[in-house]
Amino acid sequence: MQEQSTTTTTTETRAFQAETAKILDLMIHSVYSNREVFLRELISNASDAIDKVRFQALTDAALRDAGDHDYSIVLQPDAEAGTLTIRDNGIGMTYDEVIENIGTIARSGTAEFVRRLEEAQKSGDMALIGRFGIGFYSAFIVADKVELRTTRHDADHGVRWTSAGDGSYEIERTAAGSRGTTITLWLKKAGESDDEWKDFSQAWVLRDVVRRHSDYVTFPIVLETRKEPEADTEQGGDEAVSADPGVERETLNRQKPLWARDPKEITADEHAEFYRHLTHDWNKPVDHVHFSVEGMHSFTALLYLAERAPADLYAREGRRGLSLYVRNVFVMDQCRELLPEYLRFVRGLVDSPDLPLNVSREMVQEDRRIGAIRKVLVKKLLDRFGVFAKEERETWEKVWSEVGPVLKEAFHYEPNQQDRLEPSLLFRTTHGDGWSSLEEIAERMQSGQEALYYLVGDDLATLRNSPHLEIFRERAVEVLLLTDPIDHVALINMPKLKGFEIKDAADPSIDPASIGGEVSEADSAADDKATAADEGQLEALVAALKERLEESVADVRVSQRLRGSAACLVAGPDAPPPAVERMLRAMGEAAPERKRTLELNANHALIKRLAAMFAEDAEQQQIVEIAELLVDQSLIALGERPRDVAAFARRLADVAGAAVGA
Repeated sequence: MQEQSTTTTTTETRAFQAETAKILDLMIHSVYSNREVFLRELISNASDAIDKVRFQALTDAALRDAGDHDYSIVLQPDAEAGTLTIRDNGIGMTYDEVIENIGTIARSGTAEFVRRLEEAQKSGDMALIGRFGIGFYSAFIVADKVELRTTRHDADHGVRWTSAGDGSYEIERTAAGSRGTTITLWLKKAGESDDEWKDFSQAWVLRDVVRRHSDYVTFPIVLETRKEPEADTEQGGDEAVSADPGVERETLNRQKPLWARDPKEITADEHAEFYRHLTHDWNKPVDHVHFSVEGMHSFTALLYLAERAPADLYAREGRRGLSLYVRNVFVMDQCRELLPEYLRFVRGLVDSPDLPLNVSREMVQEDRRIGAIRKVLVKKLLDRFGVFAKEERETWEKVWSEVGPVLKEAFHYEPNQQDRLEPSLLFRTTHGDGWSSLEEIAERMQSGQEALYYLVGDDLATLRNSPHLEIFRERAVEVLLLTDPIDHVALINMPKLKGFEIKDAADPSIDPASIGGEVSEADSAADDKATAADEGQLEALVAALKERLEESVADVRVSQRLRGSAACLVAGPDAPPPAVERMLRAMGEAAPERKRTLELNANHALIKRLAAMFAEDAEQQQIVEIAELLVDQSLIALGERPRDVAAFARRLADVAGAAVGA
């Protein structure tokens, strides 16, 4: 956020960043029809604030001695004033922290977030916003005005923040108050056409929403209402005296942690609400793993898998790890040591009675118990992914499309997990447009096929049309099409899949006779009709091109793999495969300059004509021009740029002109 307007002696008026203002507008007018989610978000924020102060009190003697350890979240509706106040005695915030951290969207007010929101609005798929969260600013879904008052436990001042959600806000320092945060919402009035509007200043509405959305919160959510005066009906010498109305306090939630309950008693809706509380994701989880371990290392884990990947999945400073609890007490957020990097899309928590309450990040890194817990979590998750991929294939395909590239990082970080990973792996192949599992691919292997073949490239369309696949297509041998950047790394640590050796379909040393399968009758008939170039003429052409193209290629030879294409490029002698070159470039490393080998299809009309032209006049410049075009054409077929785009365009125009007699 940035200051843009005027400043008085006590109050500053600031403008939201342009992106944040746009987000506010979208949220207020069109983001979500279920208005009651705002209460879940604000209660969740309050719960997080109490978690933080309770954890800090473990090591802060001054905070322990300060008292006020009766933690609670208080709701105070006022139907007459049309307001709802939400109060907590959590960590509180300073002036600078309010500006920096007042809400999730305030920190994520980026053009990317706005773009996604606008896409969601146009498509009607408002679940997209769940990938980013809504946080504090969800209050503006139901409020015309929001006021926040807060005091951090160790600050010498309090803060008052107000906004009408109109693009600006006011903020001022105040006298320090009690530790915690109080948010007051001036609620919008319902319109005549607003049939589903709920009055959140009514106690019965708050009871219903809290019990459905926030029953699992581990701190008391207390509803404070004013008691109605009761007349004293006892007869006496004096008139009936009205009792003091006072305040009635009612705890709305059960407070028992969800993970501490019997998994069989927890409903899908309860899991969905807890997942939203934990992640601020509006989507429902598609699967969960909930189990307890007793013995040398006792703990309970509750882990969730979402259909869509977190928005920060590839961000260097993105959210990682699980929440860590000790005997139901929150002690650490984003404990990265509990899960490996390739499982960073999993959300959830671990609660262990064996760890100390004052555990630090340094202790976590060195604690053997954390390592033991991690091994169990990884095993449970990978085993569950395999089962889920088989039982819920359609859903798993959606999940895999989002997180598959990340899960395949395991081949680099922990290649010893391959056996557990294989049941959940999905691949695009030459068999069709959909996903295929290793089991399905193995069932379709051809007679005599002893290896699985793959081809690595930047996009599926280029790979499907690659000339390297022509011999495999002729023999109906399926080839895996790999387009994820991580595939380059995974292949190095993945010599076999499902017990079969895997080979690069572009490997120049592959013998077509060894790949298995049988040539179909149609292809066999076509081969019989095709006549190769005169052997003597072809040998002379190849020998000449080796010399004339020596600056462009390492070698020229007759191909055994091509059927429809005139030429292709394969790795030259002692040259790294193209996949390795791409991997090095993706890592920012300089790939060694090694020339490739040009293979020519002796049965192609163009090659036969070139051989004949060479026999007629070996000095024709057009032969070299066409050969250079074949080199560049082969690069394009690999998804790469011609060596010299201008020269390529000139040669193409010259050859085309000669062909039409220009």
